[in-house]
Amino acid sequence: MNKFIISIFLTIVVAASNAFSPATNAVVSTIIQRGGGGGRKNNGRVRVNTKTSSTENHDAVDSDDNSCSIPMASFNLIKGAVGSGVLSLPAGVAAIGDVKSAIIPASSMLFTLGAISAYTFHLLGRLTVVANNESTGDTSASKVTSIGQLWEKEIGASSSWLISAAIFLTCFGTCLAYSIILGDTLTSLAQTFGINGLFAARRANIAAISLLGVYPLCCLKSLAALAPVSLTGIVGILITCVVMAIRALPGGPYSSTAAVGATNYLASLSADLRPSFGITGLRSPKSLLVLSSMTATAFLVHMAGPEVYQTLQNPTLARFGKLSAIGFGSTALISAFMMAVGFFTFGGSCKGMILNNYSTLDAGATLCRILMGVSLLGSYAFLANAMKKAWYEIFYKGQEISDRIHYRTSQLFIGILTSLALVVSDAGFVVSVTGALLGSALIYMIPSFIFLKSTRRRMNDGSLANSRVLKVERLWNKFLIGLGAFLALAGAGMSVVNTFFPRLL
Repeated sequence: MNKFIISIFLTIVVAASNAFSPATNAVVSTIIQRGGGGGRKNNGRVRVNTKTSSTENHDAVDSDDNSCSIPMASFNLIKGAVGSGVLSLPAGVAAIGDVKSAIIPASSMLFTLGAISAYTFHLLGRLTVVANNESTGDTSASKVTSIGQLWEKEIGASSSWLISAAIFLTCFGTCLAYSIILGDTLTSLAQTFGINGLFAARRANIAAISLLGVYPLCCLKSLAALAPVSLTGIVGILITCVVMAIRALPGGPYSSTAAVGATNYLASLSADLRPSFGITGLRSPKSLLVLSSMTATAFLVHMAGPEVYQTLQNPTLARFGKLSAIGFGSTALISAFMMAVGFFTFGGSCKGMILNNYSTLDAGATLCRILMGVSLLGSYAFLANAMKKAWYEIFYKGQEISDRIHYRTSQLFIGILTSLALVVSDAGFVVSVTGALLGSALIYMIPSFIFLKSTRRRMNDGSLANSRVLKVERLWNKFLIGLGAFLALAGAGMSVVNTFFPRLL
């Protein structure tokens, strides 16, 4: 019975998100333009493209129903970032060592890479403004809404599919990690409520959450429709932070000095889940690469950068900069806090999904599992939206996306992701490899490469002065391309070693 209550609770959240958006029940078609060309006739279908001003300062207020204020856009941005990445970060610290001082280099890397991620996200907004200002069309359909369109404008149409493919694979890998974590979460909840048999099986739970939660959310056609789930997810994240902090206090129920009794959950944990400190000490500095890979996923919302700018109410670079600062700053603080309290509680035994370390008898951890499950559902839908849009840019470019294609695409990918989640169980490994190979490219390399090509073109045609500041920024972006390439190759390799050959570290 408890299992059905949990399923009903998640379904209610999905239904609430549908109720908040008038676009949810409308017939929507997505237009994928080549080079920002003119739009097609509407033929009675609603389009998801939003209207933005093409003036230099973009001072006109966006009147589209799907536009977001800075607070609401910040919620969506934080929800898009804070998901499986933040739950995996304690394991990234554990890869560095099992002494508490390991949190120092880990936190330094987290905030550094977070600041770089905020810069490249804002850079995409700047490039979007340039592309819109140079567009010959005056309709919303001619505006840039994806990284692929930016690449096509500056580099060329023949290779723009590579960007869409990178976005697709990144979102696909992250959604796979979410499916694994959601399955683990429901399995732990089943154990907590004493449910046995089919409803306590991991595979059955993955199938159930895919059908009742993931699929309905992934059928949403507007990012604005994610706002209610985002609000629920933010509350869940904050409560999870509080519970994890309380459990990390000296003398807490998971500490070696915990009093024997009902609040001591250590006895219910297997040996590999119990806190472990001071056994291996600090490992080689190269172990930081495992954390850098996970950090890339924790800040990865860049595939939606141009669209976030376009759907921002009264879009200006100043307002977009404020949104970037709030979104990435909040994400960094939440990530650092949860990374620290999770590691301080379990040390070297931190699992790829930190909530798996907590006892199924722990009522606080049970609440966190329920709330984080809702949080992950919101992030899942955010990423699935970008994944399907990338798919459309590869195979349906220049075509209208009908309801039939939209729903069949959702069914196809949710089916594939669910099937893979049934056989792959290590979410931490999926997160780290995805972040290393694809996250590094989307965060550090691709925005910088587009910026270099755009500024070179504008300098050559005389529309941009070659100032000292510009020279420094171009050098900085060249460095970011090299940094991204290094983190991609080295990070992926270290993730494989950490998962399958940990003794080599």
